[in-house]
Amino acid sequence: MFCNQCGQSLGSGENFCGRCGARVAGTTGKEAVLQALATALSPFPQLVLTWGRKADLEISNVLADANWKVGKKKVEYAACLLADPNTQTVTFWEMTKEVGSGLGALFSFKKETYRTDGKVISGTVKEAGYGFGDKVIDFEWDYAQVRNIVEAVARSQGWQFKTALMKGKASY
Repeated sequence: MFCNQCGQSLGSGENFCGRCGARVAGTTGKEAVLQALATALSPFPQLVLTWGRKADLEISNVLADANWKVGKKKVEYAACLLADPNTQTVTFWEMTKEVGSGLGALFSFKKETYRTDGKVISGTVKEAGYGFGDKVIDFEWDYAQVRNIVEAVARSQGWQFKTALMKGKASY
């Protein structure tokens, strides 16, 4: 089990989180879906889960954050979701953002395959780049991995799943 507020791992029978002090939520309805999501995402330590700040759950990951003598590049993944107990629907939004400046890496190799239907993107991207003797960029990402996990968990709990094009539809 995981804390619904901060994501801390909890032992069975604990009534309060040892990290943030939040009362451990019951395991019905919305809490059960959020608990199942935390459990399903826990094998991916690179994912940062933030509970209840701007959405029921925010998910982030810095895929690359490189800075070399003549340039820099940052690649980030962000997602958020709302779990509506009235309609039993999980609404999910996600994006990948890449920002860079200066000169690119001296030798950069990027392989990207994806497809989109206008609402979601699926596929993978893998990039490696070298600066002055050092590897400065090295990441691999599956665009649909997190979304597939969230959808599978929602459906396994008997909830509907839908994606949102605008972040505001999946946040408070």
